[in-house]
Amino acid sequence: MSIQKQQWTLISYDLNENNSSLTLKGDEHHYAYHVLRLKEEDKVEITNCHGLKAEGIVTLANKKELNLNINKATHFKKITPEISLWLAMPKPTTLDEVISNASEMGADNIHIFKSDKAASKAPLKLEKAKQLSFEATRISKSAYASEIFYYEGLDLFFNQHVKNSKTNKLVLFCDESHVYEGKIKNSIFKEIQKNFKNENDEICVLIGPEASFSEREREFIKNNLNCISVSLGNNILRVPNATASALGIVVNFRNDL
Repeated sequence: MSIQKQQWTLISYDLNENNSSLTLKGDEHHYAYHVLRLKEEDKVEITNCHGLKAEGIVTLANKKELNLNINKATHFKKITPEISLWLAMPKPTTLDEVISNASEMGADNIHIFKSDKAASKAPLKLEKAKQLSFEATRISKSAYASEIFYYEGLDLFFNQHVKNSKTNKLVLFCDESHVYEGKIKNSIFKEIQKNFKNENDEICVLIGPEASFSEREREFIKNNLNCISVSLGNNILRVPNATASALGIVVNFRNDL
């Protein structure tokens, strides 16, 4: 019984609908040549992380560059409804994990903002965050990477993104400020089923920081974000687990539509 060979995914932002060939250099060349050890005549998949995917064949592989012949690129439509993660910025190592997981799971957008009780005072390294999102497409084999946005505070996030948005948003606030005992009446799954109206709407998951939101922020959320408070269960979850749990339910809900 033969075993089907793994078809690796490579990233090239130069991929477009008219490419007949591509040359990989820099980090992507290093990954393809030194990590995957690709050689001539190997077949690969290429994505530009913005909706295009194509198949390619390695025509040249050496220590300086890797050349590919490209078959016709295919454009993939985004799946609806759009899913966004609204995330109070956690500590850097946690943030890296969350971005990778959320991108891999299928979040279309990740909006990161500083909170009053932020564990890190340093600004987000946006390019690194975007790279983590791009690399998650290798694992998920998606045609799209999550788009990453950063704001210096909850107020700025609201003013720059939410306030003038023309998209109807179902905002699910994973509020674990207390531990439930017994039956959960506002589970995230039940609240999505009850409140989701239109496939063109955007489903947004709001996750707070490790130290929870300040009272000022909670009042702001209550008055401005039109959230539905939901529970992920009886246990308090760390930020990576809360994000994965919530997004898993939302993505599965979208898959079932």
